[in-house]
Amino acid sequence: MRHRFEKPLRAAMLAAALLVLAGCSRTLLTAPELDRQPSLASPAPTMQAVVPPPPGVLSMGSIPAADSLLNWVQVTQVLVAQDAQMAVTGHRYALDFEKGSLPADELITIKDYDPNVLDVQFGPHGLKFGVPVTLTIDFRGTACDPGAARYDGSEPVLYWLNDATNQWEEVPGHTDWTNMRHVVRLQHFSRYVLGGKAGWKQSPNRADDD
Repeated sequence: MRHRFEKPLRAAMLAAALLVLAGCSRTLLTAPELDRQPSLASPAPTMQAVVPPPPGVLSMGSIPAADSLLNWVQVTQVLVAQDAQMAVTGHRYALDFEKGSLPADELITIKDYDPNVLDVQFGPHGLKFGVPVTLTIDFRGTACDPGAARYDGSEPVLYWLNDATNQWEEVPGHTDWTNMRHVVRLQHFSRYVLGGKAGWKQSPNRADDD
């Protein structure tokens, strides 16, 4: 009688063991998938502080307050080929690319928050050039324009925002007074502000112009 139930009992025990083993194997296979899921405890992205334009920024109207949130709007978006020699323009800005400026084809953007304030972002942000890109800025109607009602004798000077220090640093350039244009050679893309030298407060040391 005992021998009659031994075989079914052994078969049931074997089946149970196989089920347990299969469950363990399935857990081992799916665990890496779970590890790749984002953690609910992951920290939120760090929000960068808003950096306002410095005193002296050239404009044809009011300048945003120091605590203003700047709403950057895309003015231009143009695909520039790596070996192309072409210009990208938007509002008061013109970017002239030479052959060899870009390491690859790039979607070039120009953004500002007010067309009357000479505060601009060029993108892709941080892009570096093999051959410098020429930036030309039209400053007619500002405090640097001798023909403007708001003229105060200022000389235009371009600054870029150093993301590592949150400080404005000068970009050497020259002024075309005949056409009221300020011209510089950019080594990289960033945020740039054209200011009036006479009214610039607490500005960094001025480098020698080319």
